[in-house]
Amino acid sequence: MFLGVIIKMKNKTEYFAGANTKNGYVSCFNEIIDDKYKKVYILKGSAGSGKSTFMKRVGERALREGKSVEYIRCSADTTSFDGILIPESSLAIVDGTAPHLMDVKYPSVRESIINLGAFWDDEKLKERRRELMSLIDRKKERYDQAFRILSAAGSIRELRSSLISGVTLDEKMKSFAERMCKKLLKSSGGSESIRIQTAFNGNGLDSLPTFSDAGSVYLIRDKFDIAHKFLKLIKRYAEKVDAQRIISYDPIDLSRPEAIYFPQEDLLFVSEHNYVRLENSACVNKPINMSRFIDKEGFKTIRQKARASYKLYDLLLETASQYFKEARRIHENIERIYIRSMDFARLTDYTNKFLQEIFG
Repeated sequence: MFLGVIIKMKNKTEYFAGANTKNGYVSCFNEIIDDKYKKVYILKGSAGSGKSTFMKRVGERALREGKSVEYIRCSADTTSFDGILIPESSLAIVDGTAPHLMDVKYPSVRESIINLGAFWDDEKLKERRRELMSLIDRKKERYDQAFRILSAAGSIRELRSSLISGVTLDEKMKSFAERMCKKLLKSSGGSESIRIQTAFNGNGLDSLPTFSDAGSVYLIRDKFDIAHKFLKLIKRYAEKVDAQRIISYDPIDLSRPEAIYFPQEDLLFVSEHNYVRLENSACVNKPINMSRFIDKEGFKTIRQKARASYKLYDLLLETASQYFKEARRIHENIERIYIRSMDFARLTDYTNKFLQEIFG
């Protein structure tokens, strides 16, 4: 798990736009890249065709120009990019290959396709045809197995939630959440946007510093897996008063919020488990313990079943993670074959021309 203390540049934000969930891979690209982006470049090409490097170079140039950049990390491999956004330029560049497919609504006038497959040598790839097809099929099998296990884990979690729900003090939680919101939030005529801070992959839960520089942080301590219920109450109040908000969801179950950030108030509510904080952060970490909303005597009657469900859920996640790790190893073998067939000199020339066209 990638957690702990890291340093983040103020004009650089990182998050995920998709997740490996109990229902398979789910993409949020179309929700994140909205109408304010007037030009969207969609990259096509295989693993190893230079998509991530292309986006990295554009992002680095934008940062040198003093622009803010939003990096969309790959949920399967956090060292790679699925997209970059430059809001000041109304510009987005995204990986348009499966599984994160992007709708082309206005061809050319808004969305343009960049085919990086134009820079590989077809003859070299034909020599590895059978090997490539076998590797691609094996990779898909590993993903299918991982998602079947995540589906089973989701069922166990739902069973546990139904157990815990019977001993949760819902009215007490609701009253507490409303008092906090009335004190802290104000109407700002704002909208809601999505920024996923955590992915599930071969490393297990992999978190990014998406909200690390929030001015004030309420850390939700939760050993009963009910933080999402508290955050849903916060979200509902924010909707009622029209407060601007950015929401991150649980990567296994995108119906469960795990963090809500309010830009106007510079305020973050976040589950402690997946929060990455800044070094030298000035934020005030104020804990909210979810145990205050549990009927202790009632919990004693379900403790054994709850513990068993926790153990089984963790075991299933560990097993699913192993399948994702195997899929990643196969992916790396596919990358190596395509890399050997690429003409990176031509791609570099193309990238330089693209940068000149975009930034002058």
